[in-house]
Amino acid sequence: MSDLKGLARSFDALFSATAELSTASPDADSAVATREAAEQAHEEWSAIGALDEIVGSGDGYSEPDPVDLEEITAEIGPGGHVPAADATEDEDFVPSPLDRAAAEFIAGDVNKAEEIQSLAAECVEHRELGPVARAVASITLAAGDPPDPSIYAVAESIMSPAVLGRLATLIGRERQEEKRTEHYTVCRTIGTGMADAIRDDLAENTDRLARWILCHALVEMGDAGRVAIEEMAVDENRFLVRNAVVMLADLGGDRAVELCTSALANPDARVRKEALRALGKLGDPESGSIVVGLLDDTDPNVRLAAAVTAGELRVKRALKPLVAMLDATKDPDEAGPLIRALGRIADPGAVRSIEKHAVTSLFSRPRTDVRITAYRALNKIGTPYARRLLNQAINDKDARVQAAVKDLLHSR
Repeated sequence: MSDLKGLARSFDALFSATAELSTASPDADSAVATREAAEQAHEEWSAIGALDEIVGSGDGYSEPDPVDLEEITAEIGPGGHVPAADATEDEDFVPSPLDRAAAEFIAGDVNKAEEIQSLAAECVEHRELGPVARAVASITLAAGDPPDPSIYAVAESIMSPAVLGRLATLIGRERQEEKRTEHYTVCRTIGTGMADAIRDDLAENTDRLARWILCHALVEMGDAGRVAIEEMAVDENRFLVRNAVVMLADLGGDRAVELCTSALANPDARVRKEALRALGKLGDPESGSIVVGLLDDTDPNVRLAAAVTAGELRVKRALKPLVAMLDATKDPDEAGPLIRALGRIADPGAVRSIEKHAVTSLFSRPRTDVRITAYRALNKIGTPYARRLLNQAINDKDARVQAAVKDLLHSR
């Protein structure tokens, strides 16, 4: 159907870039581009916390500690297999009569339809929704995509908001990629009802990996998922809004910029920060003037996020405030993203400020990674003076700086 066009790209891009960086030849042209990608995904946004947990808890629940997306990806591991949950319904699983009836129906015994409905009603009466949710999933999957109406009708006959809510919980617990892919097919087939159930689960679920899986499911659902995501973007629950802008950044669409821009007014600084990141990914030039306004936000992380986004959008108006921020900071973790933003804007007016973070002196010894970022920015600006600084660094005493500068000069 799709290639996990939304969150999967966001989660996987950082690890892909890091892996390439560790294997690329130091004098290859691709090494420069690889490092650029790695810095964009990690050095900037990780520095300001925008790669922390996109799946925080809902109001009324204790919020988990921030989790870097590198860490999430590392835990998921090769092949998309997520570590087992602390406790799952599948431990020592014994099929219920409803599970068996559903399996027989799928195998071709159409006479089992009434029995399935009867057994499902009994389960609901006793508040045993797990077997009903499993039956809905297995029969819907068996119906195919697009579904066979005669088969899918049986699944529909035992659905309810409560059952779909239970199915959303089960989907969030699934740790095997193949089964998750099957669940995404089920979600697409069911459509709006399933999207609503996932949205409701996301409002309360405190398991970060479950929320990661459920966000994937929404992205995979197409139009029904998009509607739910857009509703999340205007919800009062700040964690739903935060998740929504992350997904909208990858999904795009007619309302994505509008909704992400609206989220800039959210009282929660983490939402504003994520909305800025989303606007940078969406690349809408009309957002530039709004982004510049966030450069004096009350929250320092939001201000830095606005600086990064201004660079991504190449907002010329941001030059002076960005230079002022760079001149004022003594934090190398702030300096790196600011320098990169100025390098993207590529205005000669930033050269002198960037130079201070590239060249060592008796009184200033910038951190190596910041120096490398500064030389890359100077290379992008490309004035005669900037090129002279690069040429002078060919024999730099720091071997890493020297290698990076040589790569830059080689790539011209």
